[in-house]
Amino acid sequence: MRIALLPGHAQTSEGAEMCCGHFKGYGEWTLAAWCIPQIAKGLRELGYDVVRTQRSDAGGTTPSYSAKAANAVGADLALEFHFNSAGAKARGGMVMHWGKSSTGKAFARLLAQGITSLIGVPLLGDGTLAVPTPDNRGTEAFRKSRMPFFMLEPCFAGSNEADCLAYTQRLLSGEWARRLPGLIDNAIKKVYGS
Repeated sequence: MRIALLPGHAQTSEGAEMCCGHFKGYGEWTLAAWCIPQIAKGLRELGYDVVRTQRSDAGGTTPSYSAKAANAVGADLALEFHFNSAGAKARGGMVMHWGKSSTGKAFARLLAQGITSLIGVPLLGDGTLAVPTPDNRGTEAFRKSRMPFFMLEPCFAGSNEADCLAYTQRLLSGEWARRLPGLIDNAIKKVYGS
C-alpha cells in the first residue's frame, strides 16, 4: 500500500499558529513538515510504501491541490496533517473523512481514538467529522482525491493552551512520530485489511 503524507496548508500559508501565536513561525505546515519524515520512516519499517508530498507540489495552496498532489503520486491512502484552532475552550481531536464512506468513517474513528489517547486530549464528539461540512472545510481535497483521503486534527493546539502543551510535549519528545505509525498501521489493518 502506498501512503501519501502531506503537511496541511503550505509553506507560504502556514495555517494556525501554535498556542494562539505564542510560538511565532510554528504553524500547521511547519510542524507537519518537521515530523512527517519521522512518521514516514516508521511506516516504511512496517512495510508501507510512503511518499511525502504537499499542495505546492501540485501548483497551489488550496485543498484541491492536496488531492492533485496525492493523485499524482499514485497513493492508495492519503493523510494530511493539521491541528485545530477555535475559541480557547475548544478541546479535543478528530479525523476528517469523506462523508459518503462508511469505511472511511470507521478508519477515521479508530485513528482519532489512537491519536487522542497518545496525546492525552479528549475526542471531539465521536472523533470524526464527515466532509462536506456546513462550512465546507477541505471539501475539494476529499471530492477530487482518487483514494481514501483523511485530514488529521489531533487537537486544538492553535487556540487551547492545554491541548497545545499536551501536543507539544509528545511532538518534542519524539513520541508523536514514534507511535503514530503503529496507530495508522492498526487502523489500516482493522478497516482495510492487511
